[in-house]
Amino acid sequence: MNEIKDQFPIFKNNPDLIYLDNASTTQKPQRVLDSLVDFYTKYNANVHRGLYPIAEKATDKYEASRKTVAEFIHANPLEIIFTGGTTSGTNAIADSLFKSSLIPENPRVLLSDLEHHSSLLPWQQVPGVQLDYLPVSENFEIDVTKIRDQKYDVVSLSHVSNVTGAILPTNVLSKLRLNNPEIIIILDCAQSIAHLPINVKNLGADFIVFSGHKVYAPTGVGVIWGKKELLERMEPFDVGGGMIRTVTREKTEWAPLPEKFEAGTPPIAEAIALAEGLKFIKDLGFDSIEEHEADLREELIKRFSQIDKVKIYHPTLQTHAIGVVSISVDGIHPHDLAQYLGDKNICLRAGHHCTQILHREVFNISATLRISFGVYNSSQDIGKLIEELENAIKLYS
Repeated sequence: MNEIKDQFPIFKNNPDLIYLDNASTTQKPQRVLDSLVDFYTKYNANVHRGLYPIAEKATDKYEASRKTVAEFIHANPLEIIFTGGTTSGTNAIADSLFKSSLIPENPRVLLSDLEHHSSLLPWQQVPGVQLDYLPVSENFEIDVTKIRDQKYDVVSLSHVSNVTGAILPTNVLSKLRLNNPEIIIILDCAQSIAHLPINVKNLGADFIVFSGHKVYAPTGVGVIWGKKELLERMEPFDVGGGMIRTVTREKTEWAPLPEKFEAGTPPIAEAIALAEGLKFIKDLGFDSIEEHEADLREELIKRFSQIDKVKIYHPTLQTHAIGVVSISVDGIHPHDLAQYLGDKNICLRAGHHCTQILHREVFNISATLRISFGVYNSSQDIGKLIEELENAIKLYS
């Protein structure tokens, strides 16, 4: 995919760069960068307020971006709320559901042992919460066979693990809903949105959250999708300008969806650029993306399997997963390996990846080394990674 890589200025400016940290953030194609510059140099103005031409254009482009996001996940544009990212989205949902009494007192919330902290911590803040955790199987997936016939009030799970790359089988969500038709199901789609087609009409969730910077768009913008009937019943998680219909000394009437949940000045330029990132993915096509990343995943796993001392924390190749693969090397700290590889212009991530429970209680280690693919990665990237990793193992052994 060299023709794809050519669309990313960072690789032109750093021709030796091998970037394998896409689960953390993706690089940005020229069309996304151009959209940011275009906004700030041609029609920089606030939205939903000004009656002059550049303000009207800013509003039109911002709302067109909402429509692009909605089409990308097969949603109603009224159900698309722009946020600061996945973390702020999950916090907002948890806070609003509690304030709106849409979850009972002392709610029972189902999580899993591989959850990212942004899927876990917001629920720990809910007063009286009872947290249950699904374990992780020997194949590094959420073990859905351990779901008990419990009446959960909220389920908050990762659609795809940011450590193992395992994909949640979303057909299990219907089983959970059978136990409680009023259950609220939230999926963290930060790791799936750039790799798998998502259709919220048949996903089985009530809310999804994701971040722009995972889909070749800027930081500072994300999305909440929620079912319209739930959003209409929920109280706003932020209040202020732009999200009101009327204000008196005693009370306030909220604006209709989606403005009701977008207090203050939103991330205008970032939302417009987010739409460009999604269009970039759509132009490539998920069939092409999945095939390319599946080939890289298979090659990487096979190459790692041939190296002594390497343990792989990733489902078997027969399991449907994305190209996020974590490893450890006996006797060598992942930070040392990441530093060595970084000095060779190979960028990947070492640490607990915001999943301390998974690492400490399931893997029984403090950190792993994580490789995660994007559309611009190649077999040559894998070859260079393996070569330098073997050199590092020799050096530190």
